[in-house]
Amino acid sequence: MRSLTASELLGAWEAGHPHSAPGRALALLCAAWPERSPGELARLPVGVRDSLLLAAREGTFGSALVGLVSCPPCGEQVELAFEVGDIQVPQGAPPPEVLEVEHAGHAVRFRLPDSRDLAALAAGRGGAGREGVLARCVVEAHREGAHVDARALPEDVIRAIADAMEAADPQARVELSTTCPACGHHWFAAFDIAEFFWREVEAWAQRTLRDVHTLARLYGWSEEHILGMSPWKRQRYLELAGT
Repeated sequence: MRSLTASELLGAWEAGHPHSAPGRALALLCAAWPERSPGELARLPVGVRDSLLLAAREGTFGSALVGLVSCPPCGEQVELAFEVGDIQVPQGAPPPEVLEVEHAGHAVRFRLPDSRDLAALAAGRGGAGREGVLARCVVEAHREGAHVDARALPEDVIRAIADAMEAADPQARVELSTTCPACGHHWFAAFDIAEFFWREVEAWAQRTLRDVHTLARLYGWSEEHILGMSPWKRQRYLELAGT
């Protein structure tokens, strides 16, 4: 479990802020695992990436996660409260770089989506959604020896590829069983640890910058000195300052 310091969190927030969601998740990973290159981390399958983000989040903010989702039929805000361990898939051997599926006369070789693919799709490069993922991740596809374009694969073959991706990288898709207390509607709410962790970091960073500003103005301390304090000690000084 990797715990990010206050300085590391602010550095990750600053580095990730100009980017879309995949780049922000990568900034958090780079802060938590500086011994690994950004390129190496960007090539991790999405589920492997998310497993690392869960570990960093647990080490930094604790194991409890609380969030709100909107009920699809009635719009009621439903609170979800759970633990990291409730959604963390045990990590076995790393998934292979290339997987294969044979279905309905088609033979398809493909790789798992990674942060580079998510960033490209977020930027509108290579299509969108499932079609964009296939276009980027299918290495080659054949039917009876003839080449088949990834975008021309039939629906049942695409489903077989999606099932194989999920089986090889199960942490990439997390859904929480949810029931609305207002209308009784039941559904499975998708949970994205990259988005959730980033929102937490952003809220924390805004609060911390205000604290640094207050203490630096009052005592003349540097940002490094203030961030080096424990949160408990920093809060005591803020109370003395009347904030």
